[in-house]
Amino acid sequence: MLLVGVLGGLIAYQENVLRRGETTILKTRPVDPRDLFRGEYVILRYEIETNELIEEQTQNMQYGSSVFVRLAEDNTGVVTAVTEVSQTPPQAFTDELWLRGEVRSGRVRFPDLEQFYVPEGAGRPIEDFRDKLHVEISLHQGKARIVRLLDESLTEIDPKTYLE
Repeated sequence: MLLVGVLGGLIAYQENVLRRGETTILKTRPVDPRDLFRGEYVILRYEIETNELIEEQTQNMQYGSSVFVRLAEDNTGVVTAVTEVSQTPPQAFTDELWLRGEVRSGRVRFPDLEQFYVPEGAGRPIEDFRDKLHVEISLHQGKARIVRLLDESLTEIDPKTYLE
């Protein structure tokens, strides 16, 4: 019974970010989509990971340090810039979009957004989108979850249509 309660709590926590979060869009750089042990997924990297401000502000931080980045969107809702980097969370998460990341090997990664599971056989075709792939994310108090994949015109990608 306790195990069911713990699992239910974990699911509720994840769903809370999706339900209560604000959505925005990040441009991605997909990597390797296959793992025989965990199923098929697309590993995602983001353009903002190579942002000059982030690299400048985090170069002397220890591996695993948390970092919060404030995002700026264009008029289509796509994140185009990082306007602030902080090691401490904002005092209040207002209408500004803040995303929590971790410093890893001299770069900032966003572990909540690194994997997107797809049906078996859809990984490679989605990887072919390369720099034309975007993800819509839901942000709530710095935590993020992927809502859906989008193409370069910001149209939803249904992974089932890309089965090999």
